[in-house]
Amino acid sequence: MHPLCLFCAAGVLAVVWVYKHAYSPLPVEIPQTMPFSHATHTNPAGVNMQCQSCHTGAEAGAGAGMPVASACLDCHRHILPQDPRLLPLHAAANADSPVYTGEPLAWIRRTPLPAHVHFHHARHTTNGISCAECHPTPDSPTPHTMSSCLDCHRQHALPANCDACHH
Repeated sequence: MHPLCLFCAAGVLAVVWVYKHAYSPLPVEIPQTMPFSHATHTNPAGVNMQCQSCHTGAEAGAGAGMPVASACLDCHRHILPQDPRLLPLHAAANADSPVYTGEPLAWIRRTPLPAHVHFHHARHTTNGISCAECHPTPDSPTPHTMSSCLDCHRQHALPANCDACHH
């Protein structure tokens, strides 16, 4: 083989490697209005809250929903009430607090989907699909792709018709 061919092949491989690794989007931590750890709240050895305690729409609706500050305050009025990290919570829901504004917490979705994709949580939760199957690490953004959804549908022998999610 000619040395020039080896040199060109090495160059092509280097360009592919750089493109794949240097330009691939990295997981980005999404800052929330206040610090929050799913692990702390859902740990079976600790608080052990169920996902639906905060995401009330997951069992009956299309969207899982985001927690309302008053639900958080039910516990945090007594647990860590003076923690400065919880000031946004007190500002949103604790009318007895000097920082109270009544403005709702502005949670940021960690798993946004494209506008043309319509995921229905209740269709999944009422059919025995646990939250952890799609959200194995809820504190980190979970990239959902069409292929990951289709893989799951095939694994569970479920229909994969396009118009169920794309409309």
